[in-house]
Amino acid sequence: MNLNTRSLGLALLLLLLFLGAAVTLQWWLHRETRQLQAVAVEEMRTRLVQAVAASSRPPAQWDAAQLREFSAWLGGTLELLRQAPPPGDSPAGPLLTVTQTLAGTPGWQARVTFAPPGLLRVQILQQRVLAAMILLALLLALVPLLLVSLSARQSASADTGSRTPWAAARAQAAGMVHFAKISNERGTALEQEHGARVRAEEDLQVNRTLLGRSMAERVRLGRELHDNICQTLFAVCLTLESVQKRAALPAELQQRMDQCMTELRRLNQQVRAYLEELEPAQVSGQSFSGALNDLIGSFAAGENVRIEQRLDPEAVARIAPGHLAEIMNILREALSNSLRHGRAAHITLLAGHNDREVALAVQDNGQGFTPTTDGSAGHGLGNMQARAAALGGSLRIESAIGKGTRVLLTLPVASPA
Repeated sequence: MNLNTRSLGLALLLLLLFLGAAVTLQWWLHRETRQLQAVAVEEMRTRLVQAVAASSRPPAQWDAAQLREFSAWLGGTLELLRQAPPPGDSPAGPLLTVTQTLAGTPGWQARVTFAPPGLLRVQILQQRVLAAMILLALLLALVPLLLVSLSARQSASADTGSRTPWAAARAQAAGMVHFAKISNERGTALEQEHGARVRAEEDLQVNRTLLGRSMAERVRLGRELHDNICQTLFAVCLTLESVQKRAALPAELQQRMDQCMTELRRLNQQVRAYLEELEPAQVSGQSFSGALNDLIGSFAAGENVRIEQRLDPEAVARIAPGHLAEIMNILREALSNSLRHGRAAHITLLAGHNDREVALAVQDNGQGFTPTTDGSAGHGLGNMQARAAALGGSLRIESAIGKGTRVLLTLPVASPA
């Protein structure tokens, strides 16, 4: 067998080794990509379950704004589906899709479409590795040509001299194979280290987001506790006082009534002291007029207090349905302050509008007070201001000693359906 035949055989062997290494590398990269996709899908499913659990409303009542908020938090596109999509979680091009059945909400499913950050980096790394392998193949293909050239120059040499190029070429080929093996091992180690770093950064970002939402939820629950439970206890106290004024009770019943009043006031003070872990009142499905009548009826005002309504129907129709719960909380706080602090005998509720705004006012003839801006007025007024700002509106309080109080809530006009 002459030197040319051996050189061609060596070239064929090197090419077969290259093809085997390329196929093995391609299979390994594909497997790693599928594993990264599975990890990203499970992480997104966990985030989706946490988002649904943290929501104060069931998924069936989510509006477009809340869907956009959850989509931004999840880092993808969130959709609510009534009919079940095809089973399983599947990639859509460079994107991944997670479908989750919502617990406690039959007939609804949530689907999140997102792009995992690690997948694109894996694809870029795959292209670079394949480009490096192709370059290596070209270099290996030049080895037989170099051997043939060396054999032509040394064809007249002795047998001992003719073996020298072959031994050098063999050593060079072995060195290149060893170099390719080392490069492959280093690339694998770098890929694993990069993937671990990316997952650690994503976990850190998720923990920061959950911590921020937890703090915001704590503040919101404090407002709900004050605006719902505290005011309801106060309304019950007013009702019991009204019963005492209207009927003369036996001494034993009067004593028990006084004990109940004392316990209710003590409970109200304790609730105001803690301000946490209560759900807001539900007014979904009610009209503005129905919710307002229920609110006024819950106070059970005494016979010397008259609550009058002067509501423009067109202004009421322009109030966004999604704002109803927050508006009722603001009105509840205003009415409670008029009765509890202002000792008002006449309260008037007004509603008006123009082309851009809807205005709601609670006006009384009570004792009045001097408004302050240093936060010393208590939780109630601060909560009212925060709720108005959350609705995109504003709240103004006008009062003076002996001249009553006027609370004016201004909201943007809702777009017609």
